[in-house]
Amino acid sequence: MTDRKRVLPGKLISSSVGIAVLLTGCGGGGGGSDDDLGLGDGVADISGIIEIAAGTRVDGDYADLWAATGSGSDATVSLPVPSTTGGYLSDRAGQYDSGLEYPEDPDDTYQVPLVDGDRYFLQCFSATGADADTLKATLVLNLDGNLTEIEDACGEGVTVNTSGSATFTISANDGGPFRYVLSIAPKTSLSALDVSWPEPPLRVDQAIVSGSAAVANTLSSSGLRASSVMELERSIGPDTWQVRRKSGASALSGVAGGTQDARAETIEWIQGMREEFGIDVEPNYEFRLTALTGSNPFYADPDDWNLAAIRMDDVWSSGAALTGAGVGVAVMDTGMFSTTPDSYSNWHEDLVHNVVKKGGILDFVNPDYDVDGQEGRDEVPGTPITPANPAATSFHGTHVAGIIAAEDNSVGTVGIAHQATIIPYRVLGVGPVDGEDGTGAVSDLIAAINNAATDRTDVDVINLSLGGLPPVEALQDATDLAYDNDILVVAAGGNSGDASAVYPAANQRVVGVGATNREGELASYSNFGQSVDLLAPGGSLNDGIVNAYGKVSGESLSDDYAYLAGSSMAAPHVAGVYALMKGVQDITPVQFRAQLIAGDLTTTVGPDGTYELDNYTLYGAGLLDANRAVSNIDSFPTVVSAWPRVVELSPSGSERQVLLEVLKHSAENDPRISGSPDLPAAFTLTDNEGNPISSGDAIPDAVRISVNPDAVSGDRPLVEEIRIPYSNGTDSFDLKIPVYVQAADTSGDRDAGRHYVLLLDADDFDSSRSRQVLADYSNGQYRFAIDDVAPGDYILVAGTDLDNNGYVCESGEACAEYPETGRRQVISIGEGDLQLDMSTSFRRPAIAEMGLPRYGFRGYPVPGHQTGTRPDRSLAE
Repeated sequence: MTDRKRVLPGKLISSSVGIAVLLTGCGGGGGGSDDDLGLGDGVADISGIIEIAAGTRVDGDYADLWAATGSGSDATVSLPVPSTTGGYLSDRAGQYDSGLEYPEDPDDTYQVPLVDGDRYFLQCFSATGADADTLKATLVLNLDGNLTEIEDACGEGVTVNTSGSATFTISANDGGPFRYVLSIAPKTSLSALDVSWPEPPLRVDQAIVSGSAAVANTLSSSGLRASSVMELERSIGPDTWQVRRKSGASALSGVAGGTQDARAETIEWIQGMREEFGIDVEPNYEFRLTALTGSNPFYADPDDWNLAAIRMDDVWSSGAALTGAGVGVAVMDTGMFSTTPDSYSNWHEDLVHNVVKKGGILDFVNPDYDVDGQEGRDEVPGTPITPANPAATSFHGTHVAGIIAAEDNSVGTVGIAHQATIIPYRVLGVGPVDGEDGTGAVSDLIAAINNAATDRTDVDVINLSLGGLPPVEALQDATDLAYDNDILVVAAGGNSGDASAVYPAANQRVVGVGATNREGELASYSNFGQSVDLLAPGGSLNDGIVNAYGKVSGESLSDDYAYLAGSSMAAPHVAGVYALMKGVQDITPVQFRAQLIAGDLTTTVGPDGTYELDNYTLYGAGLLDANRAVSNIDSFPTVVSAWPRVVELSPSGSERQVLLEVLKHSAENDPRISGSPDLPAAFTLTDNEGNPISSGDAIPDAVRISVNPDAVSGDRPLVEEIRIPYSNGTDSFDLKIPVYVQAADTSGDRDAGRHYVLLLDADDFDSSRSRQVLADYSNGQYRFAIDDVAPGDYILVAGTDLDNNGYVCESGEACAEYPETGRRQVISIGEGDLQLDMSTSFRRPAIAEMGLPRYGFRGYPVPGHQTGTRPDRSLAE
């Protein structure tokens, strides 16, 4: 372990695990050894409150409670909406290798009032030491007598289409022991329903470093310690580099605990570099294409319902020369289909004349995942055959390019901008699993975007039909650079069917696109909320979108067509319409975004004529309307954009900063606030310095929104829209900021199960210095006290052990970490009593909240629990 930095209370540093917080009483403190434990001077008493997150409930007869008391309650548990409920099931009783036992518990029952649009999701987690193939559950929903039964229900999510009193019965179907979490949320909820510790795929032993040129000199300086733990691999853009961990180099710092694997060691290495060298370092995350394979056959006269949905017939019948000619569209994807993928030629017959005639570096897939026979970057972006599984070769990029610019010829399909120039970038290759085509590294994507922005002059719009990334600062820098160089970036909004933020679509100034089905409704898989600025046709699994593809026969390739669905297909509709517009008039990304915000590019259609629920705009500006877009080419309204686009607040009175950006023509006056904001009673609105927003004020760089907890109902979430009027003297608009606040859940029924509070030696969780107590539950919260703690460095955590396997905080169990779950910090305890409060939930924070992911984490061992010695209330201190 390296020496830890110590900071004063109230100035917590959250950059990484391994940073200490000095908490002392009046007598100072520090140091400490095992000899200090429990006796004599220099000890502290620690107490605290553990708040339970709103909507948290627990199974009435989970294993830990059953084993501790000899009896449990199998009564039906009532749930609110939204709610997150943890539980335990097993179709048999048995024993873990540690000697701890688990009981038989065949089913659990819950009651909840549901309304149309509510969603539920069941996620299951095999108990540590149990066989993964025993993870089986059946879920039966009885909604006012209408039964829905799902076998192998783990991982299944459903949206209900009616209102009524619902009973959920979850049964162990020839499986167990396992933990589960049943999540229920209204359609308007922004929270992702996945409750596991996030483990996004990354490239082991690789990282991205950002900074000035001096940073590069520092990292490459042979006289510094940096040279012993990393080496520069390549530049991937202005002041941005990809680095690799040197073979045999160990992590520079870390905190004990958790099963170490190569991914976890990579994160510790990154944490260490941040702390030791004070540089910006991020993981080299992986991402994937965002398409779903359709099942439709392709006919000679393909179905172009998607073009009709955005009114392309009206565009083409207008008589105007709307072809996208002269506009360059960079499709950053799996590359381009070619019958000779090792040469820059022989493109798909429906795109051959529209692929850029000269190359440059267009293949950015690095050697780790490159199977084209040419290691590293090269000038040939042809899609190679996947060696291990030729049938799985993906021509996803060709399909995307066809939606944008398939030629108007006698075969196949017609693209939206059928004379636009396609610049095919290859950023997706073959993943770590044999035959898994369509995986990329964020370093390659960053390099490709920076290349388009700085090394080429023929790129006007970048299409990114890919996603699955957490926020990456270097990627935001790259998309900002493209935008600043007048290149519009369009990205797929995601296919997880919820409001979770998907990057790069959720990046500021990137246009994120959700998907509709043939009926003009939001597709069941499509994301909404933060990642979606508008909608476009994406199809469904049984009713996809047809376009160019490729066919593999042995070692030969031939032209083909395929039906695909997904937000991957929605994004190129927007890129194509932008190319149409720019082919007529030299519009800019600023102008396009201004038109989007003003509603000049979309129409509000759907089953009820609108894409709004409870005054809360889930789906951005609505459905793309190509005819409106080309009709409004000349408009350049003065508007203000807000980021994040949608604000989520907790019912306990949290605050959120929203960045504002003015989009205007250079000849117009700067806009100013033109009236009193339309502010629902529950909220407070100020500028970034805490001043009220008043008529006549200039548009601030940011505003802060907070909620009054007393104004939040305990029944359903609060869904409102804040409107701020503004004008430049000619144009007048309202800045609309949707705000979502989870239901307060003030009934006192919050319960996350029996909580073990662990004070763990920061250097060795198994040390005799580590302590455990049981928290006392009362009226929706826990209280704990740990007496006579010797000075030293500790980790404070708490959680349930629903399956009685001796670990808390596993996925599927409630977990609290000090000071915040996902951002645990070392506490350097001196003399004096301390009050340390936490919050607990079955949910897990997103990467954006954690800073860095946590890999291979199996939870925290309860002292004495692993050996079969059952902690009970007699051990509470």
